[in-house]
Amino acid sequence: MQALLYRLFGKLPTDWASNIGSFMVRRNVRVNLPSIMLNAKANLRRHRPEASEAELDAMVQEFLDGVGRIMAEFAVMPRFMTEGRLAMVGQEAFVAVAGTRPLIAFGLHTGNWETFGPAFQQLGVPLASYYAPPDDEFNRRVTEQSRARFGVSLLSPDARGVRAGMRLLRQNRVVMIFPDEARQGRLMAPLFGRRPHDAGNLAIAARLARHTGAGFVICHSERTAPCRFRLNFGTVFDFPDSADRPDLLADVAFLNSKIEPIISQQIPRWYFLDDSLEEIAS
Repeated sequence: MQALLYRLFGKLPTDWASNIGSFMVRRNVRVNLPSIMLNAKANLRRHRPEASEAELDAMVQEFLDGVGRIMAEFAVMPRFMTEGRLAMVGQEAFVAVAGTRPLIAFGLHTGNWETFGPAFQQLGVPLASYYAPPDDEFNRRVTEQSRARFGVSLLSPDARGVRAGMRLLRQNRVVMIFPDEARQGRLMAPLFGRRPHDAGNLAIAARLARHTGAGFVICHSERTAPCRFRLNFGTVFDFPDSADRPDLLADVAFLNSKIEPIISQQIPRWYFLDDSLEEIAS
């Protein structure tokens, strides 16, 4: 059934596919997975304490809308660039630095983060990305085929992948890692007031940068219309010092301070809105 829907989406006009994906996920969650809506709303109360119940409900629908559109847009994403659906901001400064030094690109799960695949391809910047395969076999296959179509090399989230990422960074390549993440329903980052810990991708990114001298650039997507996007390439930055014996948790806190404000601003369109905010042990 999933494969049939995917093929159908690929034959539809781009906006139709995105709209239907939104409708299907919103309806499925409302009927079969109401806990997702409850969890998202509870988290929104923490992020937007001033919001009314009606405003919170509207933001929950905005969240579900984004999730549904992302799933359907895999099938039509090869058209995004030719249809003028991707507007890039800050790409000139990024391209001027790419290839001259090691760079860790922080991909954030806002808008539709998969749109950075065609963007990097269009810019002519080779991209390798860390990737945790989805549990669902069909979703895994679709994600991997989509990233391969846009020339993204995949790195495994294990010791072998870390070594491979380190080699690429030492060749002045761009390696993408997603610092905002959830594992088994528990949010790892951003911290949102919790203590820094060494158990997630922020810590991995900090170690990679300290070992290779890599700088960071934040890449985040904004959905500016139902199926149109602004892709933001941030200014390259480094750790504030070059300590001989850096403090990993201080590095994690510093990197969190860079991504958390962006995600807070984009919170209704953030993929991990419904995940648990319990404390993470370091």
